[in-house]
Amino acid sequence: MKGNLLLICLLVLIVASSGSFAQLTLSLGNANLHPGKVGLGIDGIAGSPNLLLKVFLSNQVAGQVILGLSVDSPGGSAPSGYTKVTGTELRGGLSLLYHITNDQVSPYIGVEGVYQTRKDAGFYLVEPDAKNSLIVGAVLGAEYFIIERFSLGIKHTLGVDVELKRDVPKEETDIRFATSTLMTGRFYFN
Repeated sequence: MKGNLLLICLLVLIVASSGSFAQLTLSLGNANLHPGKVGLGIDGIAGSPNLLLKVFLSNQVAGQVILGLSVDSPGGSAPSGYTKVTGTELRGGLSLLYHITNDQVSPYIGVEGVYQTRKDAGFYLVEPDAKNSLIVGAVLGAEYFIIERFSLGIKHTLGVDVELKRDVPKEETDIRFATSTLMTGRFYFN
């Protein structure tokens, strides 16, 4: 339900950026997208956010580096014969995004790939191997530039999650259809 609400908000932003409403937003200011424009931000504002570094390669095309980290340390000591494992999740990825307009509301489309490795926290008789996955998908999103240097946005990704095999516990490679909707916040330096 929450994802559907975010998707509806995204569609409203895209529709609002076209037609006569777009002319109104131009009078309020625009995104001023240009080659070399650099933004630092986060996505997934709730939960474990990713750090985003976005660089515009042209007035409409941007590349983005995605980095994320989560750490979960269980409390207490491990019972006799068990190993205490601190949970970690590392994420790294790249996006290539095409901004459809250079207005105050700037919708975009693109592709994204994220590699992540995750080890669950807990107490284990045999310590599990990390679970590695590759998430690749198409991106549909929009940024609302409150001012030229600060934007809030929404990003929806539709793709596949390839969970790679591991030995402990024994698991084979799984491929799943995956979607995600995230809120974004970004500060632009120039």
